[in-house]
Amino acid sequence: MKHQNLALVTAMFALSACGAPQYSTAKLNSEVNALSNVSSDILSQPKLAKALSGDFKNDLSKIVINSPEYIVSMSNYNRSLSEILVADADREFQISASANAGQTVKDGAGLASTTERGASANLSVSQLIFDGGSSVARIDQARANAFIAEMDVALAANTTAKDAAVSWINLDTLNMRDTRFKALMTKTEKMLTQMETLVASGMVDKSASASAEIAARALSLEKANLDAQIAAAEASYMKFFGAVPKNLTTPPSLLTAADLTHIQRNWNRAPIMAQTAAQVLSAKQSLLVAQGREKPTVGFKAGMASPMEKDERTTYAIGLEVSWIIGDGGRREANTAAQAANLKAAEQRLKGAKLAGKRELDTALSRRTALTASLDTLVAQEAASQNELEIMWSQLATGQTTVRQLIQAEEKAYRTSDQRISVASELLKIDYEMLASSGLLSKRLGINTNKTIIKAAK
Repeated sequence: MKHQNLALVTAMFALSACGAPQYSTAKLNSEVNALSNVSSDILSQPKLAKALSGDFKNDLSKIVINSPEYIVSMSNYNRSLSEILVADADREFQISASANAGQTVKDGAGLASTTERGASANLSVSQLIFDGGSSVARIDQARANAFIAEMDVALAANTTAKDAAVSWINLDTLNMRDTRFKALMTKTEKMLTQMETLVASGMVDKSASASAEIAARALSLEKANLDAQIAAAEASYMKFFGAVPKNLTTPPSLLTAADLTHIQRNWNRAPIMAQTAAQVLSAKQSLLVAQGREKPTVGFKAGMASPMEKDERTTYAIGLEVSWIIGDGGRREANTAAQAANLKAAEQRLKGAKLAGKRELDTALSRRTALTASLDTLVAQEAASQNELEIMWSQLATGQTTVRQLIQAEEKAYRTSDQRISVASELLKIDYEMLASSGLLSKRLGINTNKTIIKAAK
């Protein structure tokens, strides 16, 4: 009989044992390699590219909401909302139950052994009354962390939008520069052909032709460098938008005068600043949690236990439970000191963020003012260079202007135009950087990053 009981118990343990681990070394490596596979068209993003319309604002919005950074931040935000519920659950009424079924054997001499078969059940309820403020602080900390995660969503949306916009602006700028450079090369080749004709007729010295050819070769080297920059810009563009369109339009500036005023007045309300301030609040609550753990806890408890043996009675219990850890080797005191240091560090990070934010704003405003003034000057210089060119072309037939001088004048006009395009590009990128850092860029694109929920819903 004893052997049968032992066999029964052994079988029950065997049946209730956990399953074998899924991952052997080979299977783990196989699944890691499968997840790490990269398709050959990953950069072109064919599915996303098909969804793009060519409209700058609409495409930029789609890029953001489909970006891994934005999706990750949204997932983290949703997780933080669930963590509020987790923290809040500690203060709710707790109910637990357990049940057992089987047999008990009481050994005796010979036939004196007895066996009882049956089932037992236990039910307990509890309610936290006091814990030194730890549970309340954990809820407040979870709320602060949810706000931090919300600001992560805003940062991810605005940063991704800004980076994508900059990649578009860079490629468009290089394409415009390339178009003008090709026009310069075409004119230069035409003028060199004319010069060769003049040299052959003896009207122009051969040394002048050699000097012009040197200038033309220098332009060829510059074209190769420009082509390399365009290839790099196309790769950056494809990272966000997939395939490069044939006709890329120049994106508009989304920064208005009202936006500029808002940024100057409310620069300290930027997402990065709000997130850093919320990190201070989270650190404060973490300190309160640690301090609360040094205090006793008081709770209400009640329970019922139904025994397996028939001749025993069901027991009931109800009362208050006081628990206090008297000694833990200094763990709680050390944790409190660590959280206090963490709070001090968070406060200093906020101070540094304020200084950095003000410095970056002043720098951006100063650069924007300087670039705006430079752009006005370059536009005037570009117009003057074109007038000069028209005069010199009219003087070429009379000999008042040489081909070499004309090549130099064309190159000078190109440099002025090229500089004007570059300055306009830098000004446009500053506008997008200011919009992104203030959190306004995502709003201009119609992306709602304001996800604050006062009380998380189940």
